[in-house]
Amino acid sequence: MSEPQSPSQPPSGGSVDPDYYVQWKPPLIPPGQGRRVVRIAIAVLAVALVFMGAVALWRSNLIALPGGRGDIVGRVVAPTGGAVVFVLPNPTEIPVAADGSFTVPNVPSGRQMLYVAFSGMAWEVPVEVPNQGTVDAGVITVEVTAEPAR
Repeated sequence: MSEPQSPSQPPSGGSVDPDYYVQWKPPLIPPGQGRRVVRIAIAVLAVALVFMGAVALWRSNLIALPGGRGDIVGRVVAPTGGAVVFVLPNPTEIPVAADGSFTVPNVPSGRQMLYVAFSGMAWEVPVEVPNQGTVDAGVITVEVTAEPAR
């Protein structure tokens, strides 16, 4: 006589065999098949991780494409002269011309923050610098909204 086979589900009802899970055996996988599936899963996850890392690095400002530099141009409208502009990769302050125009040369391509400083305050303007191109930051209006304490 053959032994009775245990069902694939634990018995329902009030009486539960305490040895059910001890007697349970995993389904038979052909030799080598389990290792192959695991290797394929690890390879797929590794490729996905490398891809996500490359995208994150590309979107950050940690690397620039070869020759990946551009220029930022624009105009600042200020009540009086004395405004300066700069970006953090090159913190040299560039004075704004008398007509308000400015050019920030040789900025790494990608997302950059343009800072406009005037009368002890600064404004941030996000810009996307193209690779070997020029981006127009537009007209930036600076106003001193607070009056000095007397």
